[in-house]
Amino acid sequence: MANSSGRQSQNRLLGLAASTAEAQNRYAAIAYSKSTGAYGYGNGYPTKEAALARARQECGRSDAKAFRARNSWIALAVSKTGGFGWTQAPTAAAARAGAIRQCRLHSPDARVVVCVSAFR
Repeated sequence: MANSSGRQSQNRLLGLAASTAEAQNRYAAIAYSKSTGAYGYGNGYPTKEAALARARQECGRSDAKAFRARNSWIALAVSKTGGFGWTQAPTAAAARAGAIRQCRLHSPDARVVVCVSAFR
């Protein structure tokens, strides 16, 4: 019985650690409408759903695609010819560079229009 009780205590501790880690997660999201160029973002939210909802609301376009990041930075780059790219990364510089790289796969004139942290 002592072994079973020990496992129960260990499971409770693991459950507590998991719920604490989940409580510390922060999300950011960017929504982008390729047809209009409109975008919006939400950051610092405790759930991905809340961050995505805010980004879509700010964008205000029904055709917007939304992307999210957890505990990191997220950036969106667009081009004059309609290309776009996004990425998430541990730093703002890495997120910007990744978004530019993704956008340049389709269009050479990429520029970052938004870069936000999940923590702010």
